[in-house]
Amino acid sequence: MWRNPDWSPCRNGPQGLRIGPRAVSLRTVRFLRPIQGSQVLQSILDSAEARQTHGGSEDFLTALLQQTYHDLNLASAVLWQSRSDESALLFRIGAVNPASDERIAVQAVHPGKVLTAASASSVSLSENRLLAASKLAGDLNLVLDVMTEQSVPDHELLLQLADVFADLQRRRMLDRQVAQADKERLLNALVVQLHTSLDSDVVANTVATDAALVLNCRRVSVVRRSGRHWELVATTGISQPNARSDASRQICDWVRQAETAAAKPERSLSETTGEPDFPTVRPLTKSGTWTNVRWSAVFEFDQLVSERFTDADRIGLDRVCHHAALALASCEIQESSTIRGQFGRTIRTLTRPRAGVLLILLSGLVAALVLLPMELRIEVYGKLVPTQRAFVFAPDDGVISAVDVDDGSVVSDGDTLCVLTNEDLEVQRESLDGELASANARLAAIDALRGSRTPGSDNNTALLSAEQAELTERVASLTRQTEILRQRIARLTVTSHQVGRVYGDRLQQLLFQRPVQRGQFLFEVANPAAGWELDLRIPEADVRHVLEAAGRSESELPITYALETSPEMSRETRMKSIGLSTDTDQSGILSTRVSAILSDTEFENERPGAGVVAWIHCGQRSLGYVWFRKLIELIQRHL
Repeated sequence: MWRNPDWSPCRNGPQGLRIGPRAVSLRTVRFLRPIQGSQVLQSILDSAEARQTHGGSEDFLTALLQQTYHDLNLASAVLWQSRSDESALLFRIGAVNPASDERIAVQAVHPGKVLTAASASSVSLSENRLLAASKLAGDLNLVLDVMTEQSVPDHELLLQLADVFADLQRRRMLDRQVAQADKERLLNALVVQLHTSLDSDVVANTVATDAALVLNCRRVSVVRRSGRHWELVATTGISQPNARSDASRQICDWVRQAETAAAKPERSLSETTGEPDFPTVRPLTKSGTWTNVRWSAVFEFDQLVSERFTDADRIGLDRVCHHAALALASCEIQESSTIRGQFGRTIRTLTRPRAGVLLILLSGLVAALVLLPMELRIEVYGKLVPTQRAFVFAPDDGVISAVDVDDGSVVSDGDTLCVLTNEDLEVQRESLDGELASANARLAAIDALRGSRTPGSDNNTALLSAEQAELTERVASLTRQTEILRQRIARLTVTSHQVGRVYGDRLQQLLFQRPVQRGQFLFEVANPAAGWELDLRIPEADVRHVLEAAGRSESELPITYALETSPEMSRETRMKSIGLSTDTDQSGILSTRVSAILSDTEFENERPGAGVVAWIHCGQRSLGYVWFRKLIELIQRHL
């Protein structure tokens, strides 16, 4: 007999059956049938209580089923929860997976009855299968399904055990309902609390603290998108998380990986992250998707909680995420649309412990930008050219019939460069030569007529004198025209006027037999040995700085430059002159020309026109102006 004072004897049972309150209620014991096997039932209950007390980990229902299995020498013991149309397996000891016909037999047994049925999963013909049913609630029954190879247990004992198991299952169901009701109550309170504040930080901390308790999470973290990155806002157990800690970076990395996995649905999250035990990461958006997501939550469950995660738990998690997304959306609308929200957000940011340090650093940075001096250097582009160079243009219209030089050819003064042919000039020359010959012949004839005097020739002499004077002037005019025409024809043979080299790309291919117009550029003749200079172009927006610096300085402005052919070497020189006018460069941009004479003799192997990047030194200005000069000038032009 048990001596536990918490247990009460059964007043309606003829055998005085004693059952502890953790096992079965007195209401159930009253309906136990007065049979002789109640002593066996009491023994099973006592042994199960001892097993449950010493085992500790299993509940009384499992311990009772184990004890029934051993005390009755059963081949298997199964508990079913069934209706007329379906059945569900609750517990199984010593049985193989039940077949479908066994489930049909479970659905056929009625409460208070014991059914003998065949087992499709039996391995021995001598095994007997008994099913005892007890009503749980409504049309839901609990069925005790046992198989034995020895003596068949008393049917009344099986019904008594079924009643006990039914009451224990009702207790489990009631406890589950109470726990679910408590959880629903906490969940409703959490939802109400989420919508009581329009401060996003308060909502995030509510999710991190209260949601962890409601959802039975080990840790809940709320992160917010900052540009292309994520930052930790709140986490369970920490008032102000450190964004630089390894844990914070790990949480943000989980969110980034989950977002990447959502963009590639063909790959699973474990494949993307490489971690099988990846935490639950949810986007806090109204749609529940990762589209335009600004907030996200990371739920970390213990392994035991994850294994017991039910559909109800998943629904609760979805509900928390949905209402958190609605609350955060309301907070963002409040903070972005009202001055009060923006002001409050700024005040909260400044009152944080780290805000003072950030404010001091920001003030120091602003002071450094205003007070620290830095040299203003105007970046310009140009090219390296020889100081002694000449451009060769077409002297007249025509066709280039011969090109006597090539790219890089060395020429001297008077050397032939190319020859042009102009048929119109040749025709004009032939015409002038013919007219000049005709005029000279007529003059000779007049001289002959005047030398032979005949009677009556006085009248003709006056006419001949007038014609001779006219022809004389015509001959002089034709002679001058012929000389000019000969000079034009002579200039068709283009010659060099200095010593140097010819620079031009594919002269033979581009110029031979090519028609050209007068003044058209053909190529360049330069003498690199005579020295080099920089031909730079200052943009119109920057020329004022150079002019101001040149007006303040008593000497030429220093220039630092580097050739594009040798960018690793920096050289220095001084500005020689600056153009007095502004014109368009080759790119069509307004600019001013600046030249600088180079004293270096290291440019013998350089080609004229090599690219140059130069910086004109324009004196000291504040550090902030030098760094943000373009932005300041943009604001000045528009405001």
